Amino acid sequence: MAACANTILLDFKVESSSLTQDGFNKLEMEVIEGLEKHFGVNSMEKLMVKTLSSEGDHLSVFMGPQQSVINLRTFSNGLVSIIIDYLKEGDEEPLLTTLDGKALELALGKLGKDMKSVTLPPIKRGTPFDIYFPLSDGRLVEYDVDKLIYDEKSPFQRVQIMHSKTFGNMLVLDGLPNLAESDLVYTESIMCRGTEDYKDKEILILGGGDGALLNELRKENPKQIDEMVMKICKEHLRSACGDTLDSYIGKNYQIIVGDCIKYMEKCVFQGKKFDYVISDLTDLPISETPQGKMWELIRKVIRMSFSVLNDTGKFLQHGTGISCTNQLAMFEGVVGELEIPLSFTRTHAFVPSFLEDWVFYQIQRKAA
Repeated sequence: MAACANTILLDFKVESSSLTQDGFNKLEMEVIEGLEKHFGVNSMEKLMVKTLSSEGDHLSVFMGPQQSVINLRTFSNGLVSIIIDYLKEGDEEPLLTTLDGKALELALGKLGKDMKSVTLPPIKRGTPFDIYFPLSDGRLVEYDVDKLIYDEKSPFQRVQIMHSKTFGNMLVLDGLPNLAESDLVYTESIMCRGTEDYKDKEILILGGGDGALLNELRKENPKQIDEMVMKICKEHLRSACGDTLDSYIGKNYQIIVGDCIKYMEKCVFQGKKFDYVISDLTDLPISETPQGKMWELIRKVIRMSFSVLNDTGKFLQHGTGISCTNQLAMFEGVVGELEIPLSFTRTHAFVPSFLEDWVFYQIQRKAA
């Protein structure tokens, strides 16, 4: 990887009553001596020191090896935070290895309460491409991305193909992992493979621009599939979509690039009905209440889908991560409040590149 800024985070706790000026001076001396020992240097230059409050809030800044900057900060509750910033060139040895960090934990932990300390792996900033992505509940994860293959902005979103050592090529839309070559389980889960019988059925896919869902459904010998495609990934996600996206019209499918709502309105006008509508559109929104444009879109998609489904037809949709309990409950509330009497079941599966358990819904009309 090219040069990037590394940020190393360490913290431990001391008795808050010890953070007087003299107590901080003693702590500062012990911490810096410990760092100098691990860095193999005799002395580090103090750039500044400041008492932020009389209640134990102190800050000192030092210059270390490899032009690193070390911030030592104490808080009124006894928390001691050490932040080390430096530039790491490509294959250059890190300022602190994982083993060094563990040894430093032990050394610094002896200064603190109950010998408890934490050293986090370095956060890398200024990398040539993104390596950190949020999970559905906002937690941040570092991916082993080693190559940016494709990066363009469409009229609707930023589209990237990145290569991960673990997951293969990944489709990333607006900074969110969407599908990787490792994620067959996602496709099989949304379509309920092994549970639903698609042979000779009429199927409408909403979204699914990566082509993976269409590719797997073709193997089930359906009668006819129509798909709304927002982005073609036939070149870089071929192991997921096969040759499905090579042609917009196949033996038993047709790909339509356009607005799925308008297409379903056209189907209603023509009296066209489907056995399944599979929505591979947006994730459930992260919000306090089920209000706003995205939630209104979800309601509209469900209503329109049931207007083109036959009486026994099913609407299949992915939800979000299983830890997003509020969003899942809001979605289930939305389904229950629609004017169409609906019932649902839900399943879940661990999706490799999402790094979390993902929820999938199966919705149909309540029996009369």
